[in-house]
Amino acid sequence: MKKKFILLLTLPLVVMSFSCQSGSGGQETTGITTPVVAEIPVSDVDFDVDLGGEPWAFDIEAATLVNDSYRSANWTGKYMQLVFMSLKPGEVIDLEIHEDHDQFIRIEQGEAVVWMGKSEGELTFRQEVEDDWAIMIPAGYWHKVENTGDVDLKLYTLYGPPEHAKGTTNKTYKEAKDAHDHHHH
Repeated sequence: MKKKFILLLTLPLVVMSFSCQSGSGGQETTGITTPVVAEIPVSDVDFDVDLGGEPWAFDIEAATLVNDSYRSANWTGKYMQLVFMSLKPGEVIDLEIHEDHDQFIRIEQGEAVVWMGKSEGELTFRQEVEDDWAIMIPAGYWHKVENTGDVDLKLYTLYGPPEHAKGTTNKTYKEAKDAHDHHHH
C-alpha cells in the first residue's frame, strides 16, 4: 500500500566528517553525510466533520498522525464509530467502562500503558504498548490508557456501537473532561 508523504528537506548542509586512523593501514577517510529528510504525513481529513452514514476511504495512518485534537469523532454510523485521539505526554483516557459495547484502539505513535479489569478497584490486566499495537477492550471491562512517552500519543479507536455524539470534537483533555457529562457505570 502506498502512503502519501511530503518530503521536507532541511537546508542541504554538507558536513565533512573525518574518521580516525584505521588500526592497520593508517589511512584517513573523508565522508559526506546525506541531507536530513523528514517525512510529514498528508491527510485531507477534516477533523471538524463527521462523515458517518456515508461511504469513506482514506489513509487512516496519515489521518491519525496529523490529528491534534484530544478527541475527534469523524465517522459515526448506526453500529460503529471512528474516533481519532491525540494525548500529550502524561495525559490519559480516564478510567471508564462501556457496559454495552466493545472497543478497539490502534496506536500509531507513542508509548502508553493500558490497564483493564472486571471491577473499578481491580485492574488486573496491565500492558505497555507502542506504535503499531492494538488494544481490544471487551464490553463490561474497566479500562484506562496513559501516555507514558515523551511525544504525543496518536491513536484511533473504534466503538461498536458509537460512544460519543456524532461530530464530537474536544480540542484538549480539559475540554473533553468538562464536556463528558455522562458516567460509564
